[in-house]
Amino acid sequence: MRSLVLGLVTLCSVSAHALTVDSIAFDDKVTVAGKELVLNGVGIRKATFLKIKVYYGALYLTAKTTNSGAFLGTNEPKQITMQFVRDVDAKDLKKTYKEAFEGANKETYKNMLPTFEAFNNNFTDIKKGERMVFTFLPDGVVLTLAGKSFPKAGDAAFSHAILNMWFINPLDEGLTKGLLGQ
Repeated sequence: MRSLVLGLVTLCSVSAHALTVDSIAFDDKVTVAGKELVLNGVGIRKATFLKIKVYYGALYLTAKTTNSGAFLGTNEPKQITMQFVRDVDAKDLKKTYKEAFEGANKETYKNMLPTFEAFNNNFTDIKKGERMVFTFLPDGVVLTLAGKSFPKAGDAAFSHAILNMWFINPLDEGLTKGLLGQ
């Protein structure tokens, strides 16, 4: 029992300024569009049948919740920060995000496809240790990849559609539960 408790303390330690999971630190608060967002939860994206860790994701909201319905349809700013723990090439990123986008937005996917394709073309190879940040705004979404920010894409509907990828028909339900603090 003692080793289990020590393992949990090692896995997740909290300080006044950050949450650290497996040696990866996430700020407990960020500011987006003049609003302070709080860390809602952290999850691990695992891929393939081997459950290989790809990235740790953190969800920031205006208020904590365990229910995605409380924020998916709102125009409040939101942010998802991903810390990659392995190299992922652009081809795989583009394929995975397209699959997630289509799965989460079955009704509107075809109408948003041109905007999504342009957005998806921003993805480049990502290296272990780099971060990808999706900032969801009332009038579009901003992608920051390895410190480089791209112009805002889409509109409110597109911002909601991109955010849906983690919560509606998600590719990794364990990641979703972590983001929701469950």
